[in-house]
Amino acid sequence: MVNGLFTSGAGMMLTMRKQEITSNNLANAQTTGFKISRLVTHATVESRRDVDQYMRQRETQRQDEVRVDWSPGPLVQTGNPLDVAMRGDGFFAISTPSGERYLRSASLKVNGQNELVDGTGSSILDQSGNSIRVPGLKTAITADGRVVSDGVEVATLRMVDFPQPYTLREEGAGRWAPYAQNPADAAPMPIPVGENARVEQGYLEGPNVNTVAEMVRMIAQFRNYEADSRVLQAVDSTIDKAVNTVGRV
Repeated sequence: MVNGLFTSGAGMMLTMRKQEITSNNLANAQTTGFKISRLVTHATVESRRDVDQYMRQRETQRQDEVRVDWSPGPLVQTGNPLDVAMRGDGFFAISTPSGERYLRSASLKVNGQNELVDGTGSSILDQSGNSIRVPGLKTAITADGRVVSDGVEVATLRMVDFPQPYTLREEGAGRWAPYAQNPADAAPMPIPVGENARVEQGYLEGPNVNTVAEMVRMIAQFRNYEADSRVLQAVDSTIDKAVNTVGRV
């Protein structure tokens, strides 16, 4: 009976974690370039005989990791020539105080030094890893990433990809950073983009969030939490009777 308490309690804790992730997905239903996440769980069932040779079974559940769904979001036309989105596999590179980070889509602007930056002021990098200066008044970005200022090509965007499945961690503001799944391993290094990668000027990548599906998932998880809660109460009631009622007979 005590195992039932642990099993239902673990199920409730996992469901709460799933609800947190689903809520975050819904909260970012309008965030440019956002990718939904899913909690991967690990369940283990152990069956063995006790000292009296009765078969006992114990189930343990734990969260394994949070994985990102990298399916592309819809491309939304904005008409702003400095809005860019990546079509296909790949990322734009930017320079941040924490090192090089990567974007799928961004609303660019020109700062006081005539440099291309993203919405947080981080410099957009060229193929050599340098910031991009656009001295002219009109800027265009071609499908292969070439930056043209007043008809003159000034740089080419640094566009990279990573080995799949991606091991990238979201840092907010649409930024992604590579990380190693195992502490002993090195973080993955960027590789050249494939032939399917291209830049869409005047577009932003919308989030790949299906709000209806996420709402249904949230309701289902709430029902699962309720079911585990009822099991917990039933087991607790049974133990209470076994100890305080049967024990006095």
